[in-house]
Amino acid sequence: MLIVSILLTIILIVLLVIIYKKREETESNLGWKFIGYFWLGGFAFKGDETPLPLGFLLFLLIFRPKTNVKTKKRSAYLGFICFLILHLILPAVERDLFERPRDVVAASDNMFQINFTNDWMTIRDQLKIEERARLVYFKAHYQKNGQIDDLYYYVVSVSGKNSVYYDINFSADTNRYTIRAEKIGVEGLEYVEFVEASRFFEVLDEVQVRNLSLEQPFVGYTLRFDGERIKDTDEYQQKYVILGKEIKTITRDQLPTEGYPINLCGKEKPYELPTGSGVSNRCEANADFFFDD
Repeated sequence: MLIVSILLTIILIVLLVIIYKKREETESNLGWKFIGYFWLGGFAFKGDETPLPLGFLLFLLIFRPKTNVKTKKRSAYLGFICFLILHLILPAVERDLFERPRDVVAASDNMFQINFTNDWMTIRDQLKIEERARLVYFKAHYQKNGQIDDLYYYVVSVSGKNSVYYDINFSADTNRYTIRAEKIGVEGLEYVEFVEASRFFEVLDEVQVRNLSLEQPFVGYTLRFDGERIKDTDEYQQKYVILGKEIKTITRDQLPTEGYPINLCGKEKPYELPTGSGVSNRCEANADFFFDD
């Protein structure tokens, strides 16, 4: 965008010089008046973050030049064109370029073999995501051998006005992550209480997904993480605590008062509902695995 800005500035200067040289008559202080009309045509008023061409509207309603009429009008119209470029066209182009989907190759398509931290660091480095970005949601559907059917997660950077929401989808067909980014401004600050993405992936790599298991095997599994710290763990039924590479069963009196729960759901093959209203792929059993910062 810097090169585009430089080119536009050069074109603007050339156009201003051409318009000024084609003035109809000699006039005292015409140069200042010329620049004033240009500034007026490009003046923007921002109401609710939406820029309005207030200067150009004032020019149309109030200003009636009596000398060098064409020159002053052209200057004002050129200012209005600059308003359109700077406040409407360039931001739209910049947004489209920023939000365009980008692909990153994954290390594996198997939940038991994938190195989540390495993949995350590759994504983070290529898209220049801040190191302390927060994980808002994670969900993976995979078979009993670890083969991924579907995997996606959402990450938010929380660096003030530059907060960005990242939608990251893994495709088993291409073995790639597709990332879409969207600027959300200061709204990202509401996610500061969510776990750091790097911490979550560190936990998965250390404990190994294959070790997050249920009491009996199932055809498929769904692993879900909601990102937020839970401060009331009484509602959870079957609970475990992740301590590094270890997974410990906990009794009610050992239940942590708070933590981040990873939910594992076991599923059998989908079957037709007796009513014929659809197909069921419900959880047959589930468990929650808690970890902390």
